[in-house]
Amino acid sequence: MQTSTDILIVGAGPTGLALAIDLARRGVGYRIVDRAAGPSTASRAKTIQPRALEVADDLGVIDRVLELGRVHVPTRHYDRDRVISEAVEAALGVRDPGVPYPPVWLSQPLFEQILRDRLAELGGRVEWGAEVTAVAQTADAVEVTVSTTTGDRRMRALYVVGCDGGRSVVRERIGATLAGVSYGDHRWWLGDVRIEGLDNRCQHVWMSPEHGILSLFPLPSTDVWQFQASIPADDPDPAAPTLDLFRRLFAEHSGLGEVRIEDAGWLSLYRINVCLADRYRVGRVFLAGDAAHIHSPAGGQGMNTGIQDAYNLGWKLAAVLDGADESLLDTYELERRAVARAVLDDSTDRMHALMRSAGNGDGASAVRRLTDDFTTGLTVAYPDSPLTGPGPRTGRVRAGDRAPDAVGIEASSGREVRVFDLLRGPHWTLLTFDQGNAPDRTEARGTAATRTIRITTDTAATGADTLIDGDGSVHRNYEITGDTAVLIRPDGYIAAVFRDEPTVAGRRHRSADIGEDVRPGVENQDSTRSAYGG
Repeated sequence: MQTSTDILIVGAGPTGLALAIDLARRGVGYRIVDRAAGPSTASRAKTIQPRALEVADDLGVIDRVLELGRVHVPTRHYDRDRVISEAVEAALGVRDPGVPYPPVWLSQPLFEQILRDRLAELGGRVEWGAEVTAVAQTADAVEVTVSTTTGDRRMRALYVVGCDGGRSVVRERIGATLAGVSYGDHRWWLGDVRIEGLDNRCQHVWMSPEHGILSLFPLPSTDVWQFQASIPADDPDPAAPTLDLFRRLFAEHSGLGEVRIEDAGWLSLYRINVCLADRYRVGRVFLAGDAAHIHSPAGGQGMNTGIQDAYNLGWKLAAVLDGADESLLDTYELERRAVARAVLDDSTDRMHALMRSAGNGDGASAVRRLTDDFTTGLTVAYPDSPLTGPGPRTGRVRAGDRAPDAVGIEASSGREVRVFDLLRGPHWTLLTFDQGNAPDRTEARGTAATRTIRITTDTAATGADTLIDGDGSVHRNYEITGDTAVLIRPDGYIAAVFRDEPTVAGRRHRSADIGEDVRPGVENQDSTRSAYGG
C-alpha cells in the first residue's frame, strides 16, 4: 500500500516537531514518522535559548514552556563539601527591550511533549515505530520505504526532510556526508538520576584538576537530575555508565555524605564529535537538526539550532507548494549552513575553555563563559541572502537581522500590544512607520499573505492594524528616524527596509510575478521578491 503527502518529516525530536507544527498551521499536508517505539525520556538537552523561545512563541507553545521551565537556576560551586561560590549565572538572560525572553531551563523530553501536544491541537500526530529504509527520487517526488511492525509500506512525498539525528538514515540514503572532528579526549558520563538530600533549587558543580568536572542539574517540573561527569583524558577504556559508577564518582568529587543517588534512568557514555553535513539539500530531500550538524554540548546550541533550521525551512516549503519558484528552497542551505558552521566553531571553543578551567579549578569562570549574546541565537542574521533586499548594512537593526520586539498601544482597543503579537502567524508583515503626519500612506497592503501594520507616534490615531507608539519605544527599537517601511519575513527576519516612501515600497514589494529566477547576489528587488511566495 502506498500513501502520499506533500512533506514527509523523518524524526520526531524537537526539529521535526517544530517543522510539523509550522506546516500544520499553514495547512500543508505532511506526515511525521520516527523509528523509535515512542517518545524519548533522555534529557539530552535542557536549555532553550531566547531566539528559540521566540520561535516557540510564534508556534503557540511559549506559555507552556514558561510554565514548566525555569529562568533563574543558581549554580553552586564546591570544593569537596565546602561551597565556594553561588550565583545565578548567564541564565539571568538578555536585558534588552527588544528581547522578550531570557534563556529557559527545560528538559528535552518535556519540551518535546509540549510540541507534541501542540501538534495534536492542530490535528497531527507522530507515527512511531516507522523506520525509513530506502529513499529514491524521481523528477517530481520522493519514494520512501518505511518499515513497521506490520511490514513495509511505501510513501510518496513531494519533499522529504530528514530530522533523524546524528545517525541519519535519510542523510546516508541521499549520499550526503557528515564530516568533522572527534574529540576523543573529551568524553562524559551522562545520565538522568534521582537524588535525595540535595537542594533542588540549584545546579551543583565540582571542578578540580584531580577529578575533572561533575555537574548535577535539577530538571524543572520533574524529580529528575541530569548527571554529567567528565572522563579523564588518559582513561583508554572508560567504564560503562551505571548507578554504582555514578555513586562512586559523586563520592570522589564531594564530601556530602548525606546525599544519596537513588536510581538512574537514561545512561550514556558520550563522545564529543563536531560535524557538519556537506549538503543540506539533495534534490527534493533536505536535512535539518542533528542530521545536518552535530555540536559540542557547550553553550547548549544543538537543539536550538535545529529548531531554527525547521523555522527557516517550513515557510519556504509552504511558499513553493503555493506557487513560489523552487529556487527559494536553495536559500535554506545558503542561510542555515553558515549558521551551523559558526555555532560549531563557537561551541568547540567553549568546550576547550571549559576543560581548561576544570584543569585549574576555576569553575565559576568556566560556567559564565558558556553563554553570551552569540549563544542566545539573537545575533543570527542573513545579510548576504538573496532574500535580503535594500536596507541599512550598518547600525543595530539592519536588513537581514532578526526583527526586534517592542510594545505599543493598539489603536482599535486601547490595549498594550507587543510587535511580536503582530508578527505571530504564518504571514509576512509590512510595518509602516510614520511620525503621525501621513495617515493616508498605509494603503499598500502587499498581497493577501502580507499583513500591513501602521506604527505611529500620533496618540490620537484610530483604525484597525494601527499601533500607537506613544513613548517612541518601537521607533527606537527599530532605529526609525523618518517615514519608513520594514518588510519582515514569516520567520521574523527583516527582508528589507524602505526609507521615506512606504507606499511605493509596498507596491514594489508585490510587483514581481512568482516564478522569476532568484540567485545569490541578485540586486533587482523585483527578482528578490519573486521568491517570497506572497
